[in-house]
Amino acid sequence: MDIHTLYRAYELVNELTHQGFRIIGGDYQKDEVWLERKANRKSAIIRVKPQTFDWSNQLRQDAQAAYQQMQRIRQAIASPNAAFYSIYIAGEQPVDDWEDVKHPKGEGTKKSPKMHIYYLAEENKTEEITQLNHDLQLSLSTDNERDMADTEKETAANHMKHTLFQEIQEEQEQRKKIFSFSSPLFTYILIALNVLIFIFQNTSGDIENTQHLIDMGANYNLLVMEGEWWRFFTSMFLHLHFLHLIMNMIALFYLGTAIEQIFGRTRFLLIYFLGGLAGSIASFAFSVNISAGASGAIFALFGALLLFGLIYKEIFLKTMGMNIILILGINLLLGFSSPEIDMGAHLGGLAGGFLVAAAVYVPQKKNQKNQLFAFIGFIILSIGLFIYGWSFNSSSPEIKLMEAETQLEEDNFSEVISITTETLDETDDQALIPYLLFHRSYAYIQEEDYAKATEDLEEAIQYEEKIPEMYNNLAILYEEQGAGDVEIEAIIDEGLEQFPDNDQLNDLKNEIQSY
Repeated sequence: MDIHTLYRAYELVNELTHQGFRIIGGDYQKDEVWLERKANRKSAIIRVKPQTFDWSNQLRQDAQAAYQQMQRIRQAIASPNAAFYSIYIAGEQPVDDWEDVKHPKGEGTKKSPKMHIYYLAEENKTEEITQLNHDLQLSLSTDNERDMADTEKETAANHMKHTLFQEIQEEQEQRKKIFSFSSPLFTYILIALNVLIFIFQNTSGDIENTQHLIDMGANYNLLVMEGEWWRFFTSMFLHLHFLHLIMNMIALFYLGTAIEQIFGRTRFLLIYFLGGLAGSIASFAFSVNISAGASGAIFALFGALLLFGLIYKEIFLKTMGMNIILILGINLLLGFSSPEIDMGAHLGGLAGGFLVAAAVYVPQKKNQKNQLFAFIGFIILSIGLFIYGWSFNSSSPEIKLMEAETQLEEDNFSEVISITTETLDETDDQALIPYLLFHRSYAYIQEEDYAKATEDLEEAIQYEEKIPEMYNNLAILYEEQGAGDVEIEAIIDEGLEQFPDNDQLNDLKNEIQSY
């Protein structure tokens, strides 16, 4: 390549870097350099290429290839609002008519930005640089030729080239180090453990049975309040069904391997388990439902990636950033729109993972002040959620109902009467009251206080929430207290209107009619 052209190209790149552009890539063999400048939420992407074209068709083909390459670069650096500029440094202009090639390519939209072309040959470089200065608000010199011998220019050009591409290589190596601090190991172990435990869940009992899930170690608020805090961790390894497992394991594979490579194995485990712990505590604080699954810990990994994005913002946006933000946004949107999804665990895991990641920080970097604040923040978050959860669950009528059901299973009928009576005095929840009345009536039956049991069931069937056992037990109570067949049959018929296919009620009616 002509040494004058090469020198002018690297001198121009040097000027551009001094006027706010940063080098984002290049091709050593082709002496091609790519630069970018961001201002007012817009990006200007420039390609500088020293090359002389004999014919306009050659220039047109190269410009088209440059446009496609710029589109790929724009996507890689996550700059949706961008303009392209292709600058050729040439010895002379093409021999045929080539001015039409300079017309901007593209539609000028975010999807198809325009690309402006500048062809700096010896005879028109002043005019082209003036236009470039105008278009990009630059102050490039219209004459960057120095009075130097050819050997001096060659030495200077080679030095600038070597320095520039050495910086590019060092940046690429630094980025490689960031993403390869450690090789994944514990991610695969965790996936294997989750799969093995799921197999054990299926082979040791009915996976759809709630009690089996509780026995396996699900996050069950009532038992947590009785001291079984280990459920915060064991629940991370349990799943409700096969699809639940598959979706979580796919997410764990992609997020886990990335976090383990970036943060290292020890930090990964801390983020996963402590962030997952925060998710479990948040679930305890905001939901009375039995919960299980690795999603709280997986959202902790999302939180760690967001922390990584704050520390390495440019690298994050150039690589995985927009995809991570999009996937996280979709997951949060789905969570808020579906009542079946435990958003407490998701948001708690996200916040916990972010704070744990900020506390342990990324390898080879330190920010002791922020790390200390993050550690304190995680402690405050976890303790605060737990205290709130304890207060919430202590006064929750749903938890009282669960406690009454547990006492029924243990035949503590006087305790059932005490719990349900206290809860009925405190709640006006129309969906819970009939179940509290039903449980108390059953306890009264066991205590042989049939009058109070009858009174509770007669009140319970006045609510919209009903179960067939209410009518079945009430009919039996009527019979026990000597009511006539007409009265008994009437309550059975009322039950059959609500539950026409209930076998117990149908059998009871047939039994009465047979007398």
